[in-house]
Amino acid sequence: MMIQRVEHNRHRIRLQVCICESLLERARGLLFRRRLDHETAFLLRPCKAVHTFGLTYPIDVLFCDSNGVVVEIVHELPPWQMVRAEDADAVWEFTTGVARKLGIRVGDRLRPC
Repeated sequence: MMIQRVEHNRHRIRLQVCICESLLERARGLLFRRRLDHETAFLLRPCKAVHTFGLTYPIDVLFCDSNGVVVEIVHELPPWQMVRAEDADAVWEFTTGVARKLGIRVGDRLRPC
């Protein structure tokens, strides 16, 4: 797992991202981890779907294409749910409220830097 900073529409933001690239890291995701703080995100790639089975808290989920463009946002995905976006190549997971706080919208670009 790599940890990097994040750019939102070419501006560096106060956020670090844990990049889950192996199959095992993507499969585990947030499972058995403490709740994310407001300055940490998880990036799963390649990925088109995530679930919150086993979590006890909701999360914000952003689906991005291969260029890092946000194609779909799910705010406050509750525990024991699953979401999927066919156009996605990667998924960002945030603690609830972070996507809105950062002003991230569909069409914006996110990337580790």
